[in-house]
Amino acid sequence: MSESEQVVRICDSWATPGALGLTGFSMTTLMLAFFDLGLFSDALALISMSIFVGGIAQFCAGLMAFKKGNTFETVAFCAFGMFWISFAYILIAPFGSDPASAVSIGIYLLIWALLAGTMLFGVIKLKAKFLIAVFALLTLVFVVTALFYFTGIAIIATVAGVLALVLGLVAFYTAMSIVLNETGYKLPC
Repeated sequence: MSESEQVVRICDSWATPGALGLTGFSMTTLMLAFFDLGLFSDALALISMSIFVGGIAQFCAGLMAFKKGNTFETVAFCAFGMFWISFAYILIAPFGSDPASAVSIGIYLLIWALLAGTMLFGVIKLKAKFLIAVFALLTLVFVVTALFYFTGIAIIATVAGVLALVLGLVAFYTAMSIVLNETGYKLPC
């Protein structure tokens, strides 16, 4: 090495984006599941959770992943963060606009199912069992919920709520395994 060359070591001290992203996703999914299962009927807490925890926290995790050069997590967390914010917008139908039709919500959900299903192929390649479960369940929740919006059959909404509950719990476990493993636990994730 010549005198003019200098070695610079850059230490990546940013946290693991997956922990934040999956925490935001899991908590908001659980809130949606409880709403869908009829444990509460007012949507204000769900809207708040969708914007700030599901939306903003996941989007921030996506930006963290971008900084780390992780394209998969960047797309997953930024896109699904925006899903939660757009979902909240649909729920509140702001600025005097008409509420979304059942058909438009069904199509909206199928488009998200397409993204989730495609992302599933990425986690299958990674052989990450719990992430495979998260993306498989997410795809299924989107499809079943879309089916409810297309048909209006109440039992389908209940099935979607139960699937969302399972999804939220699996995602929460996955997020907490990342967090706890950094403190010395050895949880499978």
